[in-house]
Amino acid sequence: MRIISVINQKGGCGKTTTAINLSACLSKRKRRVLLIDLDPQGHASIGLNLNPEILPHGMTEVLTHGAFLDDVICASVRHNLDVAPANITLSAIEQLLAGAAHKESRLLTAIEKLRRPYDYIIIDSPPNLGILTFNALRASALSIVPVDMGFFSLHGLGKLKETIEVIARHTGHRIELRALSTMVDSRMRFVQEVLKDLARHFEGKVFETRIRNNVRLREASSQGMPIVEYEANSNGAQDYEAVAQELIAMEEARGQKVSELQVPVGERVETALGGEPWS
Repeated sequence: MRIISVINQKGGCGKTTTAINLSACLSKRKRRVLLIDLDPQGHASIGLNLNPEILPHGMTEVLTHGAFLDDVICASVRHNLDVAPANITLSAIEQLLAGAAHKESRLLTAIEKLRRPYDYIIIDSPPNLGILTFNALRASALSIVPVDMGFFSLHGLGKLKETIEVIARHTGHRIELRALSTMVDSRMRFVQEVLKDLARHFEGKVFETRIRNNVRLREASSQGMPIVEYEANSNGAQDYEAVAQELIAMEEARGQKVSELQVPVGERVETALGGEPWS
């Protein structure tokens, strides 16, 4: 099981769009995928035509009350694709877990108890570096960082890399970081400069595929559909299909089947979020 978080504290960079469409493209390739919505806005859930506000349980109950992931999962939202939904109650997570033990590893613990088999778990994280993002990072082996081509695209990414180093230092759990360029119009000179900066910032660990500017991606989200279902011949569909293929090729290059990859094991460490023990 390969656990991948989609991370960026900057909003509007295509993070949820990436989580939805990468999940859909992997499931189309006969991989069993669970998409975990860890954003209180619930956009990953809404983007697959779920209404998280009327669902009885979601990720809030998993992280605060120890509910089993299996019991909150919406199964077969698409073929081979399940969703663990989130809603606005998740925005109170900092208060709900104030003083709780091991609060930064609750998602990892829930994943370790999963009974359903998956090839990939994709985690859509909120646009900040709070406790939800720490949970996503602690659980994942790979973090994909969507970076749009705006003026502030690289601003703040140093803090994200620093956070990942804190986790590695305290737990021994190292997370592979890989950037994904989004909203790309390669005809613009400024975009070419951002792409060069991106390659330097991530030391070459950037997906070869670039997600081109494509209005069909926004239209698909508004219809509660992944792009490969909404318009399979669009640039957006072709690009996310290519990212999925690139990801699978990365696994094959390691000489490991996805099902052979193990969930990281938690261990007790000191938190960077306030000095309380966590695992």
